[in-house]
Amino acid sequence: MIEKLLSNGWRRNPHFRTAIALCLPALFLFGCGGKIPTTHYYTLRFPPPAPRADPKTTLVLEIEPFKAAMNLRDDRIIYYESPTEFSFYEYHRWSPDPATMLTELTRRRLHELDVFAHVRLVPSHEPSDYTLKGHVLNFDELDYEPGGKVRVTLDLRLVRASDKKTVWSDRREVTHSIDPSGVDGVVNALSAASDQLLSEALPALAAEVERNFKENPGKPQ
Repeated sequence: MIEKLLSNGWRRNPHFRTAIALCLPALFLFGCGGKIPTTHYYTLRFPPPAPRADPKTTLVLEIEPFKAAMNLRDDRIIYYESPTEFSFYEYHRWSPDPATMLTELTRRRLHELDVFAHVRLVPSHEPSDYTLKGHVLNFDELDYEPGGKVRVTLDLRLVRASDKKTVWSDRREVTHSIDPSGVDGVVNALSAASDQLLSEALPALAAEVERNFKENPGKPQ
């Protein structure tokens, strides 16, 4: 009887055939005593906050949520099998997404540099003197590199609020070796690469803002 129903449904209804095709992998998995793999979630390892000193200016900075390349708008950790071919770890995911993590890490780093009186995330609903915009271009594992590496590429742009002029910009890429191997090693390496990138890029931003403030106190230039 069951065989007859399956036979009739298979011939007459294409949706029936689609449903059976989609269900077969799950039926096979559970029929063989298997189970759905556990999904693991990761976040960047943020360094502890440094003591806050008196700010060097009275300026206020807003940071817009960073944008990201299309393939980074997914919470799955990405790896490149070759310079042009990439894939995802299906059961190893970021929480939150890479752009959100890098936005928060940038806010912390700029707060610690003590150049701005306030560093806020958009929307803050308060007036500001500058807005920092970011675009995450790479945040991935390079599986084809000998020994394994990760790569972080970030484009930053500082815009003056008074005239919407870009007064500072930086596009920087950092690679870092993976040690130990495995997904935990990838996460640790991406944490280190992100911290290195911002530690190298942001002091120049702070120096430019501080220099302009001294030359034109109270008026961002």
